[in-house]
Amino acid sequence: MNRSNRRNRGRRQSLEQRYSKMHARTERMHAGVRFCFCVLVLMLCSAFMAAALPHYRQLQKMRHELSDVQVSEEEVLDRVDGKTRELDAIRNDKEYREIIARDRLNYYIPGEHIFRIDDESRK
Repeated sequence: MNRSNRRNRGRRQSLEQRYSKMHARTERMHAGVRFCFCVLVLMLCSAFMAAALPHYRQLQKMRHELSDVQVSEEEVLDRVDGKTRELDAIRNDKEYREIIARDRLNYYIPGEHIFRIDDESRK
């Protein structure tokens, strides 16, 4: 029995050693698979970003152009509003029409002193 116990014990130890070696090898393989999966996910993310980057730049350019157009639209609407108010004043305000006519035709009332100031912004 002594010999059989030794053999069984030796077999058990060798089985345990094999199991531990297989377990360690399996763990290394799992770690390698996890690493490869992470690399694959990273590559897919970078490919997605590389594909989306030109579209993102085009979107930013279009947003910038839109803001420029909106600013110019506001300026045009302000000018239209000013011209509309001026037209309304010309149609309805007799005193305003007189001021405009006297200014453009250089008329003045006797005894009246006219002072002209050249305004650079009106040109």
